[in-house]
Amino acid sequence: MNTDQPSGVFGRRGREGRAPSASIDRIAGPTRPTRPVGHVVFLLGLAGLLLTVVAAIFWTLPGIGKANAEAARAEQQVVEIVNQRITHLPRSGSFTVFSPGWFHAGATKPDFSNVDIRTTQERIYEGHVTSDLNPTEMFIGSELEFNAMTKYFYTDQTLPKKRLSDTEMVEINGLYRVIGHDEQTALMRWLVVTGLAVVGLCLASALLLQIGRTRQLPAA
Repeated sequence: MNTDQPSGVFGRRGREGRAPSASIDRIAGPTRPTRPVGHVVFLLGLAGLLLTVVAAIFWTLPGIGKANAEAARAEQQVVEIVNQRITHLPRSGSFTVFSPGWFHAGATKPDFSNVDIRTTQERIYEGHVTSDLNPTEMFIGSELEFNAMTKYFYTDQTLPKKRLSDTEMVEINGLYRVIGHDEQTALMRWLVVTGLAVVGLCLASALLLQIGRTRQLPAA
């Protein structure tokens, strides 16, 4: 028997023991980074917050318009009460002439939330009065008044103003409170809108920044 010949079985076992490592590497392929789920959730959260801020701004703006419109209506009512018609008479006899004009320039804006115009009414006209602005007319002093807290609403300063009754002054006080409340409401809402706009700008900037970073990552 020739013992120098290698066994066929042994040789086959040897061939079976060689693993195809190269083919396994080709199947597995190189590993690639993936986008973390948390990053996507963060982007969605930013987008949701931004939409909430925008919705809050649009919800707040109509309230400003409503407050301004209500204040404008109240102011128009004040104008109508303050600038009522007065008696015009032709100049004759004795009369007092006010000059220059009836009123000094400018007007103080009332503290609408607190002022009581009954305390600032001035009955400074007596007898018949006129001014250098009314060369052919005179007026009945007992029908007239001056009030620094209604002068803001004088529409024609070439004429003196009708003396208001207590009832009319109480009505104006009430209208002033409406104006004051609406001005505060509009101011607060504008502050809210401004704050929301700043927050929205910050959120939009953060969202755009995160989107830019996301595009730099390869897809999974």
